[in-house]
Amino acid sequence: MKKTIQILILTLTFSIASYGQSTERFIRIIGNAKKEITANKVKIQLAISEQKANKYDSNSKDISYEDAYKATVSELEKIGVKENKLQLFIQNRSYSLGKSKNYFLITDLGKLEKVSNIKVDGLKISEIKYLFDSSDENLETELSLKAINDAKRKAKAICKEINMKVGKILNIEVKESGYGAERNEGVKDKMIRSYRVAIMFKLID
Repeated sequence: MKKTIQILILTLTFSIASYGQSTERFIRIIGNAKKEITANKVKIQLAISEQKANKYDSNSKDISYEDAYKATVSELEKIGVKENKLQLFIQNRSYSLGKSKNYFLITDLGKLEKVSNIKVDGLKISEIKYLFDSSDENLETELSLKAINDAKRKAKAICKEINMKVGKILNIEVKESGYGAERNEGVKDKMIRSYRVAIMFKLID
C-alpha cells in the first residue's frame, strides 16, 4: 500500500499545470463505487413448433403449430400472462412456413417459475435473460457520491504522506456509470453496477 502511495505521489503530485487562467498544483484521483443490484424483470424466449407423432407410441399424434400455439396461450393465461405479451422474434425466413416460430415475453420475476413449469407439446423455452432497470436516479446519485468520497479518501491519504492538504475540487469527469440504456440484460438475476470518476483536487501547503 505504501509503495502504491509513493508511486502516486511521484506521478500525481507536485505537478505544475495551467488550469483556467491560473497555475496551480493539483492531484488527479480515480474514485470507484460498486453495488450489487437485483433484476426487476425477466425476458423469456419461447419456441413453438409443430410436432410429429411418436411412431413408437400408439397414443401419440401429430400436433400442428397452430394447436401448439393455442395450447401455449391457454396455459399462459392461466398464470396471468395475456396473449398480447407474446412478441414474435423473427430470425430467418423459415418462420413464414408456419411450422415453427420464436416468441419472447417480458414479465415479472415471480412469473418465471410458473412459465418454466408449463408443459405443452411443441413448446420449448430456448433462452432466459434477466433485465435490470438503468433509470434509477437514486441509485446513480448514491454511487456517484460514493465514488467522489472514495476519491477524496485516496487524495487525503496521499496528501498526508507529502505533508499537504486537499483543496477544492477543480474538475470532475465521469469515466464509467453504466447508465444511459433503458435496460441491461444478463444471464444471472444479479449484476454489479459500477460508477467511476476522475477528480482533480487543488493541493494546499
